[in-house]
Amino acid sequence: MGVVLPPLEFTECLNDSPYFRENLHKHEREFEKTNQHIKRIIKEVKDLLAAAKQLSTAQRSFAKCLKGFTFECIGGTQTDDEQVICKSLNNFSDLILQVEDERDRM
Repeated sequence: MGVVLPPLEFTECLNDSPYFRENLHKHEREFEKTNQHIKRIIKEVKDLLAAAKQLSTAQRSFAKCLKGFTFECIGGTQTDDEQVICKSLNNFSDLILQVEDERDRM
């Protein structure tokens, strides 16, 4: 939990008592700490979003490589196993792209 500060009584500001000044300084220090924490959170969120964009770019690039994968044929046609592998990689590529599209929507 956070720091519990005594409330500032603004009627005391007219007296300008040492108690009021100390209380005011406590509030100012706490506001400064809070401000620093908020700035750090903002920086971390920006870094996180930049990393997510880099991940998305890398995932899309990987999906593109998978989609373009084919075996060089020796002879006229691919074997059944080669066709299954190519189709599986193509489907995996489609799934990765769907995940990235949903991430973009979020």
